[in-house]
Amino acid sequence: MTQDELWEQNYSSIMTFMMNEKRLPSKHRKEEHQMLNWMKYQRKWLSQGKFKPERIEKFLKLLEIAGLYLRKNQYAYASQEDAGNGFYDDLFKRTT
Repeated sequence: MTQDELWEQNYSSIMTFMMNEKRLPSKHRKEEHQMLNWMKYQRKWLSQGKFKPERIEKFLKLLEIAGLYLRKNQYAYASQEDAGNGFYDDLFKRTT
């Protein structure tokens, strides 16, 4: 298998994963480490200027889709409407 074929295989497996799972590969799941590492090193090569020109457009498309699945701040759900309902008040009393 050539490097170009291997790159295409990794690219399509990550793209398929994100489309099916609606999320990025997780660092907490061992079976997804290879995909996560591949993406990390592709970003590194892109920033260093070592990326093959014919792959740039495809990889930027992958990053665009990955941007849709970035984790949001996990505390953003605590809106003003929730303040004073007792749950958060009790939670903060237990932690202080």
